[in-house]
Amino acid sequence: MQVAMNNPSSLNHFCMQLNEFCLMFQEEILQMVSAPSRPPIKALAVTFSETLMLCPTSEAARACIRRDVAGARSFLVVADAVLKRIRSQRFQFTINEPQHQTKFYLLSCAIEEYLRTSSGPVAEICQPSHSQPSPNVSTTL
Repeated sequence: MQVAMNNPSSLNHFCMQLNEFCLMFQEEILQMVSAPSRPPIKALAVTFSETLMLCPTSEAARACIRRDVAGARSFLVVADAVLKRIRSQRFQFTINEPQHQTKFYLLSCAIEEYLRTSSGPVAEICQPSHSQPSPNVSTTL
């Protein structure tokens, strides 16, 4: 599979999908009586990503968020880490995207690729931007 460091089309699709997903997540959280207090967990992010990838529509993705708020939150924490890698030019998108994709296909693929190549729990992998990565965290794909 060919990869390109700067694929504007894939980057644009990724950002649009992430923006739409963030807005949906925020809307769902605002409707809740209390937000989930569970810390982000890598396994939850993986499971949520696999489920989200199969959602054909925004409404299906919303239902997925409602069913698994903790997984959606873990997924978003990892998405932030993917954005950090994109900004530092350590994340690559494929040159050719599949012609037929589900609503959040590229976003889910990026999250799964990041998780596949990263070690440690989500809390270690996805540190706040003001802190330095720990020495045992993989920083390249």
